[in-house]
Amino acid sequence: MPFSADLVTASLLPQLPDSVSQAGLRYVVDAAQLAGLKAAGIVLPASLANAVLKRQVEFAAGRLCARQALHQQGYGGSETLAIGEHRAPLWPPGYIGSISHGDGQAIAVAAASGEWRALGIDIESLLSREAAQPLVAHLMSTAEEGIGDTAGLPLERWLGLVFSAKESLFKALYPFVGRYFDFLDVEVCELDQVQGSLMLRLLSSLSPQCVKGSEYCIRYRYSNNNIATLCLF
Repeated sequence: MPFSADLVTASLLPQLPDSVSQAGLRYVVDAAQLAGLKAAGIVLPASLANAVLKRQVEFAAGRLCARQALHQQGYGGSETLAIGEHRAPLWPPGYIGSISHGDGQAIAVAAASGEWRALGIDIESLLSREAAQPLVAHLMSTAEEGIGDTAGLPLERWLGLVFSAKESLFKALYPFVGRYFDFLDVEVCELDQVQGSLMLRLLSSLSPQCVKGSEYCIRYRYSNNNIATLCLF
């Protein structure tokens, strides 16, 4: 049975400006869910034909949200967004957007490229302290770890925020960089818990548009066992 607008849920994201649209969907990983997403017009690419069911459902749920977010922007197409290099979604000309999914929730945002230059979102489930500890050295520096300590944030909440913030920045900068970059190519230089934001600074030049020392504001929101982040400029 095709999905209708009333099945689209409220977002976990920080508040967005009116010029950015969003759509969210709660999903379960089973064959009936995938069948419903396909009935709604979502087409799986050939590269996912043999993927595990979880990956197929996540892809389809995210693409359905992306289509709805684009329609809110006035886009009239109904095609499923294709997968580009490094699995980045290919947005139609004149639009930018971002998709994230996890813990049974898919969210997509879209905006006109004339309004904003870059847009990236990410949703993560928070890890336990035991699971977070081994990841610290791969995701943040000693100085970054100290910012979380000074703010009084438990390691698992701080690591989840830093990881998600850097993921959102990666998605936002990808159209300008066109490749992966390392978590340690970026550092947290400021945290504002009152405003729910942090600043990320590039430690190396990634492209002519993204040079060493550039700073980007990431807004965040904790919700139950999740952290959601937004990069918009």
